[in-house]
Amino acid sequence: MPWPARSATPVGLAAAVDRGMRAVIAGALVISVLLVSLLAWITLASQPQIARYEGGLLALQDGHAAMLDQETGLRAFLSTGDLTYLAPYNSGRGDLARADARLLDVASDPRLTRQVVAVRISQQQWTDEWATPAASGSASRPGDVNAQNAYLRTGKVLFDRYRVTQQDAVTDTRSVLMQTRRAQDVVLFAVLAAVVLVAVATVAVSIRRRNALRRDVVTPVDAVLRGLHAVSEGDLDHHVSSPGPLELVEVIDGLNAMTAALSLARTAADDRDALIEAQNQRLQGILSMVREIGGSLNLRYVLIAITDAATAIASVERVAVWLVTDDGLGIQARWDSAVGGPADAATVDLGVGVVGRAAKYGRAAHGATGDAGDGPSTAVPLVVGARIIGVLELVLAPGGVLGDEQIEVIETQSIHAATAIEAARLHEGAEHASEHDALTRLANRRRLTTDLAQEVERSLRYGRPLAFLMLDLDHFKAVNDTYGHARGDDVLQDVAALITDLLRSTDTAYRYGGEEIAVLVRESDAACAQVLAERLRSQIEATFAGKGETGVTASIGVAAMPTHAASAQGLIEAADTAMYAAKAQGRNRVAVAGGAAPAVVTAGR
Repeated sequence: MPWPARSATPVGLAAAVDRGMRAVIAGALVISVLLVSLLAWITLASQPQIARYEGGLLALQDGHAAMLDQETGLRAFLSTGDLTYLAPYNSGRGDLARADARLLDVASDPRLTRQVVAVRISQQQWTDEWATPAASGSASRPGDVNAQNAYLRTGKVLFDRYRVTQQDAVTDTRSVLMQTRRAQDVVLFAVLAAVVLVAVATVAVSIRRRNALRRDVVTPVDAVLRGLHAVSEGDLDHHVSSPGPLELVEVIDGLNAMTAALSLARTAADDRDALIEAQNQRLQGILSMVREIGGSLNLRYVLIAITDAATAIASVERVAVWLVTDDGLGIQARWDSAVGGPADAATVDLGVGVVGRAAKYGRAAHGATGDAGDGPSTAVPLVVGARIIGVLELVLAPGGVLGDEQIEVIETQSIHAATAIEAARLHEGAEHASEHDALTRLANRRRLTTDLAQEVERSLRYGRPLAFLMLDLDHFKAVNDTYGHARGDDVLQDVAALITDLLRSTDTAYRYGGEEIAVLVRESDAACAQVLAERLRSQIEATFAGKGETGVTASIGVAAMPTHAASAQGLIEAADTAMYAAKAQGRNRVAVAGGAAPAVVTAGR
């Protein structure tokens, strides 16, 4: 449709059209922006926040219901001993885990982080200190009403403490929710009021301009309106273009530019959200690993947690933890996720290969593993203070690549992993040293006290046989006097090694003191223990009393339960008395406890 001919004063006509349409366009744009912004804010910001806080309240309520199910089931179980009452406890544990996972969504709000953390800590304290022991049956001794009541009161105190933190969290979450709703209402009212004001102003100005336009530009405006009407009816062939007003063309171009800008902004927002989510997942992986290894001093468990956490960060074929050897000259694989246990790989020298370079130079190394079928390898050193204790190796699939963000997370994990590994190794070393004799490497008297108490209780409860040997080396003082204490130490070590080799895997030898060695013989009566004692005596005689040797022999006392004793101390005393009886009869003998005086039943030369 051709546009009507322009008037003799096109500049004045353009100004009149501009004045007539300016208020309408401006008002429409302002209203559109206000409404679109309001809708976007409600949809993308306000309503998701409200839904998140409502979900947090529901998670707190569901978590509390799960805690009540656990407590009710455990108290019924403790009162009756009926295992069927553990069903609510077990289902409650799963419900609590799911509720706590949903609760993490509101923990990111700084106003609620402290309350959510307090709820989780009080839940964990109740679980660790009361619920788990109660469910395992080790909470109190059967029939001990006072102990049971005390334990139930302890559980109530812990549960009340959790309840206080839960109520605080519910109150604060509900308060934040109400604040968010009030803010939404205020914004909604303000925007709608602004829309009404803009609309009223636009209508007022439009009425004034309409009167002027009807007088000055009726024909041009009618043409434009017919064109707009045709487009609104779907007649896309009726294209409004030149020689139409330039302002309309600019409006159309502006709308297209705004749409393109909004599309780009949305794409950028999606990319930003994806980046934040990926970073959150990596941080969650670090946090999960720290939680797993933070409270454990078991080296095997720590190594498993480290390899699992590293595997979750990137798509890797396998993860291995290498630890520096005791002599500090090499590095040895201690755990490999591919085999689910200690790796069979040999020790490698420092500076050799990807792992050796990382261990020697204290920085991440990259390269090929050298194994057929393996992809590239990345090795990150495990550092405690200024000391390298090992390497975390990740072997990728062929062609695989680790991003900078993944390497950064792995390096962060390695800091926590190194500390946990070192703590576990120090704990194992200290625990072993506290229970073993440094010279003979046998278990010490402290360990004997613990083991013997357990075995005696087991023997008395289940009626199982248990025997005990007390061995004393004859003529040992002469070895020290003749050959020196260094030779005496060698003899003690050799005797300890000989005894260890002759024992069954179920038996245990202990250095009782000086040249005395005790042997705990499980699942054996006095007769079987006597056979073992004679074998030990004869081997010691053959090894140390022959021509050119030290002349050391052994006098051994044998005692068994329940024949000779009814307690741990009684068993030791019976075997000790029998051993002195063997010495009194000439040494190098085996004597079995019995009656008023032990009977010497076996004698050597």
